[in-house]
Amino acid sequence: MPGPQHQAAPVRQKGTPTRVADPSGVAGRAGTAPAPSLDLQRLAGNQAVLAAVRQIADGALQRVAVKETPPDETLYNQPGAGGKAGAQKYGGDVSYDMTRSGDTGVTVTVRIQFLNQSRNGVDPTAPGAPPGTPPLGALLGSPTEIPANDPDDRRTWCQDIVKEQVKPWNGKLTLVGEEFNFTEPNTKKRLPVTFNSVAVFGLAEAHDQVIIVHPKSVQADPKTGNPIDAGNYYLNKGGYTNDDKVIAAHEYGHLLGIDDEYSQSNEMLNALLHQAAPAGAPSAMAALDKKTVERMVLASLKKPLIAQLKTTLPAVTDAFRAKRAAVKTKMAAAARTGVVDAAVRTELEKGLTAASDPKLGPSVPRAVAFQSTANFSNVTISGQGVDAGFDAARMTTQIVAAYEAALDAAQGATVNVAGVGDTSINVKSSVPAMTATGGAQQANAAGVAGSTVGSAGGPGTFFGLPVIFPSSGLTGQLMALPATWGTAGSAIESGVTPAAFATKMAALVKAAAIGAAAPPPGVAPAGGAAPAGGAAPGAAPGGAPAPAPKMTRATELYRKAYDVVSVNSRRACTEVAADLIGTVVKPALATGVADLQSTIAAEVNRVMTTPPSGVAALGPPDPQMAALVAHMKAQLDADKAAAAGGGHSPLGTGKAAPDQNVTYSVQSLMGSSKNTSIRADQFNPMVKQFNDKLKTLFEKSFTAEVK
Repeated sequence: MPGPQHQAAPVRQKGTPTRVADPSGVAGRAGTAPAPSLDLQRLAGNQAVLAAVRQIADGALQRVAVKETPPDETLYNQPGAGGKAGAQKYGGDVSYDMTRSGDTGVTVTVRIQFLNQSRNGVDPTAPGAPPGTPPLGALLGSPTEIPANDPDDRRTWCQDIVKEQVKPWNGKLTLVGEEFNFTEPNTKKRLPVTFNSVAVFGLAEAHDQVIIVHPKSVQADPKTGNPIDAGNYYLNKGGYTNDDKVIAAHEYGHLLGIDDEYSQSNEMLNALLHQAAPAGAPSAMAALDKKTVERMVLASLKKPLIAQLKTTLPAVTDAFRAKRAAVKTKMAAAARTGVVDAAVRTELEKGLTAASDPKLGPSVPRAVAFQSTANFSNVTISGQGVDAGFDAARMTTQIVAAYEAALDAAQGATVNVAGVGDTSINVKSSVPAMTATGGAQQANAAGVAGSTVGSAGGPGTFFGLPVIFPSSGLTGQLMALPATWGTAGSAIESGVTPAAFATKMAALVKAAAIGAAAPPPGVAPAGGAAPAGGAAPGAAPGGAPAPAPKMTRATELYRKAYDVVSVNSRRACTEVAADLIGTVVKPALATGVADLQSTIAAEVNRVMTTPPSGVAALGPPDPQMAALVAHMKAQLDADKAAAAGGGHSPLGTGKAAPDQNVTYSVQSLMGSSKNTSIRADQFNPMVKQFNDKLKTLFEKSFTAEVK
């Protein structure tokens, strides 16, 4: 399954364990009668016989059918208690053909039988579910062949998918080994591995795996029992965001027996790191545990930080609004020049021409020119646009959204983990609940949020004396931003320009339906209001609005040009003003989040890595931050202790898999599929099959090399 954004893991068909197919019929194997070989040895000598045998083997085509049942895998992709992640077991049989072409290469082929079958979309635990309802997502009835004349042309789609799904696998894996020689250096061997996928559609056709292909009428959605998994492909992906080819490539990995690497517990990832890391390499888990605690603290602070910022934003928006006059002056000049930009005029003329009778065509450029020059009230329009962009409520929404985005970006940043590469740390909702109302860490989080966000300052008293307190924290930084707008090279000079205005206005005019532009304020729509309970006069069949009649008079054209220019230039001013605010606010918020992360990291280092003898040199800690870090570390330690000894697949080996506050997702092809990287250790079972069944007598065991 391609990662956590896909919401469900591969559900492989369960089956009884089967042994690897007997390779006794492999082409090219020598017989058991020794006499001819012994006679040849007597006549030509051992070296000649060995050379002849090797020459035959080098050109032989050997094929083995691989069939095995690997241990079931475990994924923490289910809802757990209190917002934690819960575990689920998945698994199934593996079947493919492996062919060795002498010393030139190896081909792995999976024959996929694509069929048609529906899944149960009724949750058996839902109220009103009929008795005996099968599990959600269970296949119903017996599969049928996809018709050759299928209206969705699923067969063609399948043929395309089998070609595309192997591309991320090919050109990367080589089996590296050597052959023993008696009298000369061993022969080094490199066998590139080619992966192949073949589509079959007949119920009676030989195959290795069965995959159900659901038609466009069925949307992929785990909630309705339709998750994309190793046994079910969907033409209608619904909310799944990865490309079809990437999803299919991920699922192809499961057909080879490679497990998922997303939604892993700390214990599972630790086992994976031991598998992936070179022998003797130091463990990366200590560093990852530190990062995990840091992310837990950051996640626990998000809502308290936003709540605290909202209390100080009135002072921030007042500071910005106090600088509107300078912005209006600059905006008026930008609008005056930008409105006559060639791109703006082109869009205005195109829209008005489309809304006019052809006989008015020659008048359109004149109407545009008049309304964008002599009759263009740039000062009034820019003033109204800036006021709208600097509206306090609008700015509050904009700044809060930007702060939330900055926190989310920091929270979602991947960590490069030695052995497996980029990995995301997924903090579950159980962690923020610890600092919510009534949570164990509510007071400590509120205290950290208060000191981080700071205050607007202002008049107060100190030991009974009146004083003016300065603004502080993130609030103080935001309030100081507009003060720089009067300097050369400021954000006003670089952001409020004719080019910026023209770009906005051209886009707005292009997107507007000029032929159906809204009437000016106070003017009733043409034709009057729609009668109660009925369609508007002149409505098209089916209730759709009738096309606006073409303008036939010059007065209509000029009025329309005035409306279009006025409305869209005002909106352009508002958007440029909002962009100005965003340009200065976003970097300040990102810096604030980075500073917070540094503070968290320093306390985590104090708690998790500093020896007792070095603590005093670090200075006194922030007691509330120290309490938060200690609490989150205790939560992680408890999760690790509860899952200890479970290995990489606890449920697959009959061990416990308790709910977890944090999961991890490797970003590789078999993880979240954010990239198509693969690793040599993922092919360990396949390499073992090769060494057991296709390695010759004089060859040492091969190993996997991935580029």
